[in-house]
Amino acid sequence: MKFQPFSLCCECGLMPARIKQVGLSEDHQLVIHWWCLRCRKAIYVVKDLEQCLSEHAEGEQDSWSEVVARTTAGGGEDDRFLASMGIRFLGEGES
Repeated sequence: MKFQPFSLCCECGLMPARIKQVGLSEDHQLVIHWWCLRCRKAIYVVKDLEQCLSEHAEGEQDSWSEVVARTTAGGGEDDRFLASMGIRFLGEGES
């Protein structure tokens, strides 16, 4: 799977040893929270999901819907693994 990593570091330049929380804000922003061990401060990185998707679309030839369609298409190792755990994707017309 291809992905574009985020650059995460504190103002002092230290990268997080571990991420404390990841979530979504009410206005559809990705929020990543950790504690800086050097500064002893709570750090929050906020990234707009719309911006993430547009950056991805500009950098990749595939559209987001094509990526999702390829990911959910049957026959892959991931699908077999998920099926072995009792997880399946809903077909068209199912809800």
